[in-house]
Amino acid sequence: MAVTRVESLVYGVSDLAAGINYYQDWGLETLEKNSKGAVFGTPVGQTIYLIDKNDSSLPSAPGDNISTVRKTIWGVDSEEELEKISDELSKDREIILSEDGSFYTRDESGFPIGFCLSQPIQVDIAPPEVNTNENSIRLNKVVDHISQAKPFRIGHVVYFIPKEESEKAASFYIDRLGFRLSDRTIGRGDFMRCPKSRDHHNLFLLQRNDTAAFNHAAFEVKDFDEIMMGGEYMQKHGWNAATNPGRHILGSNLYWYFSNPSGGNTEYFADMDCMDDNWKPRIWDKNPGFSLWSIDMLVNN
Repeated sequence: MAVTRVESLVYGVSDLAAGINYYQDWGLETLEKNSKGAVFGTPVGQTIYLIDKNDSSLPSAPGDNISTVRKTIWGVDSEEELEKISDELSKDREIILSEDGSFYTRDESGFPIGFCLSQPIQVDIAPPEVNTNENSIRLNKVVDHISQAKPFRIGHVVYFIPKEESEKAASFYIDRLGFRLSDRTIGRGDFMRCPKSRDHHNLFLLQRNDTAAFNHAAFEVKDFDEIMMGGEYMQKHGWNAATNPGRHILGSNLYWYFSNPSGGNTEYFADMDCMDDNWKPRIWDKNPGFSLWSIDMLVNN
């Protein structure tokens, strides 16, 4: 199954004004805004929908008594593959079809998930220029301050799932949808990537003892400078950081998380591990930890 990426996220939101302000400050382009909500876009053609949480068009979702993601829509690379996924999933669950050929259903944890034909926009993202000793890539150029981060894509989503349902939850994505396992920590969670992605993960199912819930969505920026300056901008505009900046152990990506009034957190990330089908999934009996380092560790030590 050729799932390529997160195509869209649909939030059900209690405070639309706060949600809209947040995503504007986060650095996304506003595509549409009215009294019923807003649509934001990434440069590569993904979309974020903010809709009043009581809107009857929204499907129910775990934790939807508060603001949260009500549907995650995955992009598929062809109409043929889209039909294959529909045929596969209709074997044991209800499929709700749309006129455009897209459809949605639910995964094993009860999260509404949709599938549509992916429509990526090709964007030329220049890699960071880093000088090292005599390797002067950034020659006669200075590092400039940026006032606001401008994420170019949604990289991954993370869900809390009940620990006792973790095996069947992961199996649904791996065995039914072709996701690749990158890392598994026993009793903690599964990092998976889309079959057409080289990201360490596009989906992380994070185990906990109680109910399922949305955790966060991650947005890629160019480098650590953009994470730090983007986070500084968010804090100056009154938004609360959910973590300190740092670098993860699993995935190796640089990160900084913020509390999102539309539900869960959002993460700025950069420099994630990439792998292909030659990668051998790592199985961890013990959780290797959250971060290689974080700013609070550096300050406190």
